[in-house]
Amino acid sequence: MDETDPAVAPPPLAGPFRLHTFRPRGRPDVGTRSLFVHEWTSSGFTVRGRVGLLDLTAGHCASRQAVVLPHERVHADQVQQLAGRMARGRVDTAPILLAHRGPATLRGLLDEVCSEPPRLVRTLRDQRHRVWALARPSELDLVAEELKRASALLADGHHRYAAHLRLHASGTRGADRALSVLVDHDDTPLHLGAIHRVLAGSVLQTARSQGWGVAPTHADNPLREVAPARIIAWEDGRTHVLTLPPTPGPPGGSGLVTTATMPVLALDRLLEQAPTTDVSYHHEADSALAEARRRDRTALLLPAPTLDEVLAVVRQGRLLPEKATSFQPKPRPGILTRRLRDA
Repeated sequence: MDETDPAVAPPPLAGPFRLHTFRPRGRPDVGTRSLFVHEWTSSGFTVRGRVGLLDLTAGHCASRQAVVLPHERVHADQVQQLAGRMARGRVDTAPILLAHRGPATLRGLLDEVCSEPPRLVRTLRDQRHRVWALARPSELDLVAEELKRASALLADGHHRYAAHLRLHASGTRGADRALSVLVDHDDTPLHLGAIHRVLAGSVLQTARSQGWGVAPTHADNPLREVAPARIIAWEDGRTHVLTLPPTPGPPGGSGLVTTATMPVLALDRLLEQAPTTDVSYHHEADSALAEARRRDRTALLLPAPTLDEVLAVVRQGRLLPEKATSFQPKPRPGILTRRLRDA
């Protein structure tokens, strides 16, 4: 990792994929050293994942062979500050969030485990949490066997992941493993949404000069115009559909993800040319529109990417721009934590 670069990518992690058992800090009622199933419900979504300690000792490799794939840049100063807090407190306060497509055998195991009474039930603000322990040798062996060939997207926690790598490189005890929750997207998928932009100034003229299609529409509701492979611009009280400039197809039909399938990649370059540096970000499209109307600004509404599109980008060794994806709901910290010395 380049210490001088304020925004760099944490490296992909080599394999095989390993989750180690641990004893949660301050939660003696959930059993001995185990893996865990953590289920959380928020805003109508229920997500569950396997919780354990992600092994960071295998080093780094090329993205095409990686088992853990970051997809966003991190800021070196934030990583340094977080690593310092972790080293002083000796605590892993929240898991990094990983997403993958798991085998049916593990979904069956989770169904079986979750049919029993949970070991821990908590309501934390607007989230309901339930936790089960995976402690039987047969369960642990099955998880280890099925996950050793797995790969996962680092959905949330890029700075915590990078801080662990920094502490591990410095020899900090226990930092060679990171508290993680692995969600099976084919079991209880996370909601993957876009993050919309509101900016001062116009983008329409810049878009036209860069070869974008710019077509006005008389739709009553700009939200209904959002669709794959295009961006909706609300500016000066009018709605425009932005279609991306033509790009050459991948050689031999290789299936590479291009700006045609990931508009946020092209938008990042467009905004570099636009006459503004004042950009705000919104997880909800109606929130972006409300701010644009209130402050007489431009709203850019993006389509939500899919997990497979994001994975395809990072498998090519590329990164999405910051604020490109929103994985929800994320578990609130404090349910399962772990002392760094508990390696």
